[in-house]
This record gives sequence, structure tokens and C-alpha cells, in this order.
Amino acid sequence: MITLTTRRNFVLGGGSIAIALAAAPRAAAAIQSVRIATGVRGTLQSLGWLGAQTGIFQRLGLKVEFARIEAGGPQAATGLYRGDWEFCETGTSPIVQGVLDGHDTVILLVPSRPHVSGYILARPDIKEPAGLANQRIGVLTETGQFAIATRAMLRKWGVSATLVPLGSFPNIYAALKAGTIDAAYFTLDWRVLAKRELGANDFAGPAALQNAVLATTRRLIAQDPDLVARMVRGYVETIHTFKTNRSVILPLLQQFLQFNEPRSVEEIHEFYAATFQELPRSTDEGIKAVLEQFAQRYPAANTLAPSQVVDRSFLDELEKTGFVAKLYQRN
Repeated sequence: MITLTTRRNFVLGGGSIAIALAAAPRAAAAIQSVRIATGVRGTLQSLGWLGAQTGIFQRLGLKVEFARIEAGGPQAATGLYRGDWEFCETGTSPIVQGVLDGHDTVILLVPSRPHVSGYILARPDIKEPAGLANQRIGVLTETGQFAIATRAMLRKWGVSATLVPLGSFPNIYAALKAGTIDAAYFTLDWRVLAKRELGANDFAGPAALQNAVLATTRRLIAQDPDLVARMVRGYVETIHTFKTNRSVILPLLQQFLQFNEPRSVEEIHEFYAATFQELPRSTDEGIKAVLEQFAQRYPAANTLAPSQVVDRSFLDELEKTGFVAKLYQRN
């Protein structure tokens, strides 16, 4: 039997949230440490790291420590409810599945608008999806979210191929470059690099209504709403810096992605500067689309309300107080 934890269980009222957000910009005498993990090394999951490097979190009284980078999506979610870290940046699916499995996971924000985030990149002589038949396609793992997406794309095109788990995107890229695999599933970051450096052909997956998220636990929200409020504010400020301060972000993003090709980083930045949301709120439509993916395995997915998966209250308060409008200098 699935036990679904809701925000109401913790009796945290809007007044508490407002107090926490009002305290967010304080110049704290004591810096509070907080741990974050990311599922993959990609721009969609770079905001915590960029916020730490630009000093945004430190100004909010937070010392952000990265317990894991490239932990893998399911592992990032597992470490969250297990208490290995307080926040994680990962895909929507592992967080939703955590709720369906009865674990304490909740989405705080979704950085990007819907867009195509997954591609199969193939060697230059494979010019159509049909050419992927019976080829070797590199993936992170055999069972993860990206492998599921790869199989779904192959089914759509009516072809079968062998998936080769290689553990990390750098490993996959090296194998594609060396010719030991014929194609690979990549995020947009690696798609840009593979097209530019390898002349690879790209076949896009469907546009995703939900991509990466920042998640925490309802337990932490109840125990320390001030901490959660400052983290959410820090992410919103980091998105603003990403969108408006190219000269600061570009070298940091190149460092995070570990790309040696700066023109690719410039192209990636340009795309996400337009795609990141000023107010990174999730949508009910997006959450329902993810729940539909689990409906056959989890009957509760058919009746689960988005509010049982998402806590938008911290973003709502930032909007209500005019913080975001002021950040972007709107009246």
C-alpha cells in the first residue's frame, strides 16, 4: 500500500513561509551548510553549482557542498529521502516515482520551459533513424530514464538496436568518437558538442513537458523552512545571473560541463538563457504527463494530484512579494 505524504501533514502554514522568505536575504553570522547531489553533469542540472561559484548562496548564508555530481537520477532521489543530502537536481521521473513508492520526495522548482532535451546522435553515415537498426547505442545505464527514452524513440521509429551502458556522458562521447559504438543518447549539451566536433547526425526525441527539477523532502520543509526558502531564492537569482550575465556564466559553465570547445558552450548558453524560466514553476500538465508514464505500474498514479508531488509555495511567495519583478527591474 502506498502512503502519500502531503504538505498538510506537516502543518506548515503560509505565514511560516512568508517569515522564512522575509528572512532569506539576511547577512547571516553563521553560515549554514547544505548538501546537493546532481543526477547528471549538464546545464539543466548546473544551477546549484553555478550559484555556489558565483557567491549567490554564500550571500544568503549558505555553504553549498556537492555530495555527488553525476550520481544518476534514481540514486540522486534515493540519497535525498535516505538523508544523504538535503537537495538534489535530477529528472522529474525519479522524484515522482519516489512519491509513488511512498518515499518523502517533493519538487520545489523546474528551471526550464518544455523543450526537446534528449537526442540520439549517430555517426555521420547514419542519416536517418532507420539506419540505427541493429547498431550499438551508448546509454548511461540499461534501466535508467535515458535508456527508457532511447527505447521509446526506437519503438517509435520501428527499429531495434543494442544498448551499451557506459556509465557517464564523457565515456559515451569517447566511445562514439573512437567508433566502438555507432550512436548515443545525449542531452542537448552533448548533442551540440557531438555535432560540432564529430559531425554526428542528431535525431530528436519528443519535447518534454518536465525536464530537470530541484527537489527536497517535506520533512526538511517542516523542520527548516528558512533553509528551503533561501535555497529557492538562490536558484531564482542564479537563473537571473545565467540569463543576464553571460561573461560571468560562460567560463563557469564550460568548467562545469568539462568541455574544451568554447563555441559549443556559447551555443548551449544561448539556448538555455532563453529557455530557463524567470519564475521556475512546474505545471500541473507537466506533472500529469510524468504520472501517465507510471500509470500502468502504479495504479495510484491515475489519481495522484500534482500538489502531492510539488510544493510551489516558496515560488508563490517570491512572486507575491514582487521579488522576481524587482530582480528583472519590472514595475
